[in-house]
Amino acid sequence: MRKTVYVILVLCCFIIKTYSINRPYYHFKQLSIKEFTQAAKIYDSGHAGIYEMCKDDYPPILAELEKESFHDVLDCGCGTGPMLQLLHEKYPDKHYVGLDLTPEMIHVAQAKELSNTEFIVGDSENLPFGEDSFDAIICSNSFHHYPNPQNFFDSAYRVLRKGGRLILRDYTSSNLGVWLMNHLEMPLANLVGHGDVKICKQEEFITMAEKAGFTVLSMERQKGFRAHLVARK
Repeated sequence: MRKTVYVILVLCCFIIKTYSINRPYYHFKQLSIKEFTQAAKIYDSGHAGIYEMCKDDYPPILAELEKESFHDVLDCGCGTGPMLQLLHEKYPDKHYVGLDLTPEMIHVAQAKELSNTEFIVGDSENLPFGEDSFDAIICSNSFHHYPNPQNFFDSAYRVLRKGGRLILRDYTSSNLGVWLMNHLEMPLANLVGHGDVKICKQEEFITMAEKAGFTVLSMERQKGFRAHLVARK
């Protein structure tokens, strides 16, 4: 009986994973736009379901950012702009840019009319900014939606100023945990309309950051299956 259950589980994993592998990259971005167009309606409500857990990452990002001086900050995958709103309340004289793939998220963010803050529709894998534009880039719970994650690191490195920092928080786990998430949770999420692509191991974050040219200052696996990466250009 136990062997039968194991075989069925492996077969299900294979079928679900095969479905996801055969999807083109743009398919995941379309799923993300569709998902977050709906999520934008409730994202700031305090009753946003699974999206409420994103708020847990704001204090660690703020604490990391405050370790050094900054003026120009880019938030990749900013959603409706809650992280930049928090920063703006504390440091209203700084310059902020929020970028998100979903137009409806940006529409909600723009309606907040934060001074010294721009919200732009764009792709974090191909940042629409010139070289040396920002002192810091933050990215919270967006990275696992990127079909070409190396492109994000390369693009972030290009638009950061020399000495600037990338502060990234996303999901990770043990090798087994990552395997289960990538072979079960992610494909199932795709089947129900979510644009999740891949959960990375700690060493994968480091490899991609260093390949882009970054010096990794810290890479931690924290409670809540969180990855916390800080890298400097």
